[in-house]
Amino acid sequence: MSSKEEKPTLAGVQVKTRKRNIVVPSDPGSFSDAVVQIVQDAGENKGSEADLEAGAKALDAAELEYARYGDTLFEVFFTGGRLATGATLAEGGARLQQNILASEPKREAILPFIKVFQSLTRRRPFLIRGLENTLVKLLLSLEFFDAEGRKKIAIALALTFALKIGVLTDNIFSAMLNDRLVAKGTVLEVFTIFLQGAGLNNFVEWNVRRDIDRKVSELQETLVEMISGDSDVPPQEVLNQVKARKEEHKLPDSEVLRMIWTALIKSVNTTGKNQQQIMQAIVGKIKTYHKLLKTFATNGKLELSLLLTVQVQCYEDNRLLKLFSDIVRVLYDADIIGEDTIMFWYKKGSHAKGRNVFLKDIEPFIKWLEEAEEDADDDDE
Repeated sequence: MSSKEEKPTLAGVQVKTRKRNIVVPSDPGSFSDAVVQIVQDAGENKGSEADLEAGAKALDAAELEYARYGDTLFEVFFTGGRLATGATLAEGGARLQQNILASEPKREAILPFIKVFQSLTRRRPFLIRGLENTLVKLLLSLEFFDAEGRKKIAIALALTFALKIGVLTDNIFSAMLNDRLVAKGTVLEVFTIFLQGAGLNNFVEWNVRRDIDRKVSELQETLVEMISGDSDVPPQEVLNQVKARKEEHKLPDSEVLRMIWTALIKSVNTTGKNQQQIMQAIVGKIKTYHKLLKTFATNGKLELSLLLTVQVQCYEDNRLLKLFSDIVRVLYDADIIGEDTIMFWYKKGSHAKGRNVFLKDIEPFIKWLEEAEEDADDDDE
């Protein structure tokens, strides 16, 4: 009778296994279904703003893979489901009936969704990237939507910036510079709604302000180089350059005045100089470039703008703090700022910065102006 030999065992011996990465299959469809289910279960399914708020709170408390499926999360709120090629919905899966593209093309109808985005991204800032990706995907697919759909996307985009969620303008607007969409006029259509139809006046003003500041800053750097001590550029050529750049960039006179004055002060070499020497240098600059200032200080409002610029700069720069009244006197003598402007500034038009100090310092000059006016009245009689 034969018997099988027992196989040797490795009792007590640890067997090392080869480590390998385990990849969890990507399943955005299940995530999309979960989002729809959570939002619908949280509300009363009346399509109200309260339903959205309840859905947002429920999502905030849910343990979902937001980091992996951030794009899908926002696709659901925009379109009701997961997006496929050509801005169509992926086949199968649950549908969220309350979504941006199913809403009216009005600011008040879309705002509640953007508030949900604001709430979700505040708790999970990494979701901002998912929102950016979804907006870019929609913008690149604008041609697949009708005019009403494009309007809703434009309003949603505008409100996203208005509520300062954190989406970067460069990432979004670069997607709109698509040759095909630009040629069809689609980008112009959406951008017009974005600026004019979404109640985004503050953002528009901010963007214009930023653009002006950038152009003014560039011109200021150029001007400082032209009027610094080592430069031999004639004052008239400097004036011509500033006028040309002003017209080219459509810069307001008040901004040009502010820029000129700042450039004049920056061009003064204050190293190793006392206040008297600094004042002499400033006087020299004003005498040389008085025409440059006078060209743009053409009325009382602009003169006041210049005077306020001088005030703020003197307050913020310790080297100029005690020179304010002397500078005003020089600007008056050069016929750049008039008596009426100075009196208006003294009585009610001064800036809050350093107001008490400067009003006190300039009292002797104000008294001199008043006495000079009285003498002129006596002479007329």
